[in-house]
Amino acid sequence: MFISKLSIRNFRNFRNVSLKFNKGVNTIIGENGSGKTNLFHAIRLLIDESMPRGVRLYENDFNRSLGKWAGHWIIIQIEFQELDSSEEAQSIAMHKIGTVDDIDSTIGTYNMFFRPRIEVRRNLYKLSQSDDKTVEELDKLLNEISLNDYESVFTGRGNVDFSDDETYSEYVGDFDEITFPDPDQEQTDVYGIKMYGISIPNEFAFTFAKALRDVESDLRSYRDNPLLNLLRDKEKNISIDKKNEIEEQVDKLNKNISGLEEVKGVSKGITQTIKEAVGETYAPNVNIKSELPSEMEKILQSLKLWVGDPDEEGHEGRLWELSLGGANLIYLSLKLLEFEKVKKENKIANFILIEEPEAHIHTHIQKTLFQKLDKEKTQVFISTHSTHISSVCEISSMNILGRGKKKAHVYAPSNNLEPDKITKLERYLDANRTNLLFAKGVILVEGDAEHILIPEIIKKAFGVSLDELGVSIINIGSTGFDNVAQLFHNDRVRRNCSILTDNDLSIVELPDDPKDDSQYERDCRNSQISGVDRKEKLELFCKDNDFVKPFYAKHTFEVDFLLEGNSHEVIETIKKTYKRQNDIDQITKLLEDDDVSISGKEVLRLAEKFGKGWFAIMVSEQISNITYIPDYILDAIVFACPTLNQSILLTIAKYRLNKLKDNHYTEDETDYKSLLEKISLIEDTEEALEFFKTELSDDVLSKLINKLNA
Repeated sequence: MFISKLSIRNFRNFRNVSLKFNKGVNTIIGENGSGKTNLFHAIRLLIDESMPRGVRLYENDFNRSLGKWAGHWIIIQIEFQELDSSEEAQSIAMHKIGTVDDIDSTIGTYNMFFRPRIEVRRNLYKLSQSDDKTVEELDKLLNEISLNDYESVFTGRGNVDFSDDETYSEYVGDFDEITFPDPDQEQTDVYGIKMYGISIPNEFAFTFAKALRDVESDLRSYRDNPLLNLLRDKEKNISIDKKNEIEEQVDKLNKNISGLEEVKGVSKGITQTIKEAVGETYAPNVNIKSELPSEMEKILQSLKLWVGDPDEEGHEGRLWELSLGGANLIYLSLKLLEFEKVKKENKIANFILIEEPEAHIHTHIQKTLFQKLDKEKTQVFISTHSTHISSVCEISSMNILGRGKKKAHVYAPSNNLEPDKITKLERYLDANRTNLLFAKGVILVEGDAEHILIPEIIKKAFGVSLDELGVSIINIGSTGFDNVAQLFHNDRVRRNCSILTDNDLSIVELPDDPKDDSQYERDCRNSQISGVDRKEKLELFCKDNDFVKPFYAKHTFEVDFLLEGNSHEVIETIKKTYKRQNDIDQITKLLEDDDVSISGKEVLRLAEKFGKGWFAIMVSEQISNITYIPDYILDAIVFACPTLNQSILLTIAKYRLNKLKDNHYTEDETDYKSLLEKISLIEDTEEALEFFKTELSDDVLSKLINKLNA
């Protein structure tokens, strides 16, 4: 028995989501604030025995995108597969749709509804039946609803998914059309059957290891301490004679401590001082007694962990002396051991929830922990924002949470992908590349030069990094764009992905007849043919996919970078690399030639001579705020970056003016200092950006803004 699906409606930052799970380990990845903790809390509300059954939710538990929460339902549904034949498992077995008496004994659902009580739902239904119903009347009804009018209901055997908008409108209500179902005609095969006599959470072996910030505090807790839970279990096995012997020894020790003359002396001193202060009549009798616990459970509570780091053999200290990572490992180990204890009690299913295990744990331990989890008879859920954990997990068992406006988005990266394509993706996504799963937008490149230079150009030109903008730039090498870009699709990860590649048009004019080609012309022609073929395949691959778009350099990245007006950066690189002035002069002359067949050929020669990656590193040292950005790269950034709002653009504008007042082209006589002072006085952001565009219409930022508004 395992959880195959989780559907959430209107709970916290989840408006209407559905997640699919597999046996074994399932990973939920997402940035901070994407809802990983909320998702785990939703699961725990249904299957964690330690959670209260009389669930009480509050106004801020309703999704904020609803606007008015009153009248709406919070619904959490879990679907199970591979149910066994036990009475407990069969209590949630799902009716097959259309045949109430025909039960599919292998699939079941368990649901939680936080909904208005039946009197409120009757009033809403009555209004919806009125011929002259109005929005004002509905608002009046809804405004009278408070949380006291809500109830929590747990059911089994429902067979509809309330995360679906049409289903929600039909069986909960359509607030826009003012149509609500009759609560006295509830269909049990839709909402499920209320659970009587069986507590489903009690039938599960369940452990939740939360994200740890203060391990010591958790291990001091009476209720949540996993060490104490383990010791309580062992207490049952201690013989009566042994218990009595220990408790008698503690009683004797208490009497000995209390009988010490020094202790009695302090006691007498306190009594005497009180009598002198208030007199014999009102003075209480004071005595000091030792109260070491004599009951066995309390004695066990006094046991503490003594630990030591593995590289300090022979030394043991209190838990707080251990590194944070070591303390976290001990806590996780205790939770897993606690789980093993519960699992032996013949439960119908076993579940572990581990929240952000990467907290304070370094890379190797993260990967090892993940790979060593027992996945055979236990379903494990791990939430993480660690690229190291995500790099070793299967994308077929992965759900990605993304932050949206007032609601989370859920992506299943393997949805509708063929098994062989999933396998290739899993092999590709190492820790250096899985950051694309966390990004708000992605740019794919196929060479070291682009991977090195583009982030540096953006940082120096705009004063913000691609990381700050939430964009990952990924070097796919020889993997092939389509193998990676297939992740970004309406069925899978709904984030924009720009593909940057070369058109490879020849930099020299080619003869009409290929037979007349020189060796160099033949190489150029072959590259051009390959470029045309690559473009055709990419255009076909991206067709009908709004989340992936290709952008092309006319020739190659190095040539287009030079032709954009960046000969200065390359020449300055040459000056620092070559020692003979004659060589520098000769190369400079070639690079400054207006004929692309000359300048382009020279920059490609230099890239080949030093190696494209190393040459890019050399050139990156010369990048500045006046480096030009090729148009096709700007287009790719605009498509991939959803975070370029007016506030960020204004920050970039002020950064550029501040930089340009100190570093601009020699012939440029613009008073950038004055422009910076003027734009700083403009309070309206849109007006300030319009001012920048008007004054500096040819600036790279003005081009970017125009592309954003196109």
